[in-house]
Amino acid sequence: MAAQWERWLRYAKAKLDETVTRGDAELDRREAELAARAQEEPWLASDGAAPTLDEARARIEHQARQAEQARRAEEAGRDVEATGAERRGAGDAPASPSLAEPPAGGSPAVAAGPAEPPRLATDPQLGSIDFEAQKRAADQRLAAMRKELGLDEDPPPGPS
Repeated sequence: MAAQWERWLRYAKAKLDETVTRGDAELDRREAELAARAQEEPWLASDGAAPTLDEARARIEHQARQAEQARRAEEAGRDVEATGAERRGAGDAPASPSLAEPPAGGSPAVAAGPAEPPRLATDPQLGSIDFEAQKRAADQRLAAMRKELGLDEDPPPGPS
C-alpha cells in the first residue's frame, strides 16, 4: 500500500512541476511582450500623473505612423479593387449601379450622393470633429437644396 501512495505522490509532484513550468513560461512570454510594447510605446511605462513632453511627442508620432500605415493599406486595397475591375473588362456590367449616374429624370445634385464627411481636426482616437468643416458642408448642402427648390430667387413683386 505504501508503494501505491508513493507512486501517487510522485505523479502529483510531476503534475505540479509541469503546471508551474508552463505558468512560468507563459509569464515570461507575457513579460517579453510587455517589454517589447513598452519599448515601442514608451508612454505606457509612465508612472506620472501627466505625460512628459517627450512621451506626448512619441505618442503623437506613433499614432501618425499608424494612421499612415492604415492609409497605405486602404490605398493598397483600393488598388486591388481597381485591378479587379480592370480584369473584369470594359464590356462587362458593373456589379452594382453607380451612384454617380443620375437616375432618369432625376436631379444631378441628389444623384451625386452625400457630401464628403467632415475631416477630423485632431487625434481620431479622441473623436474630435472639425465643427467648422461640418458647418461649411451643411451650409453647402442647404444652399444646393434651396437652389433646387427655387427658394433663393427673388419673390415676385406683389401685394405684401
